[in-house]
Amino acid sequence: MAKVNAITIQNGPKYPLVKVHMTGAYGGFHQTVAAVQAAMRQAGIPLQELSTFYEDAAGGDEDNLLRTCQRWVDIDLR
Repeated sequence: MAKVNAITIQNGPKYPLVKVHMTGAYGGFHQTVAAVQAAMRQAGIPLQELSTFYEDAAGGDEDNLLRTCQRWVDIDLR
């Protein structure tokens, strides 16, 4: 089971300067995770953190995916 990140949405994302724009319907797990990881890579986030994010995102169901992404980066839903 993946480790749960202690950062909560109320505290803001772990990487608030990493912004991911998600418009319209979500493309599912793989497309969402790929978009977040691409933004994290572009921001220079270490590979170990990318792996930890993936484990965190994969540790829950689809309903938990958005909340997990919001714990890690700034998600723009407009």
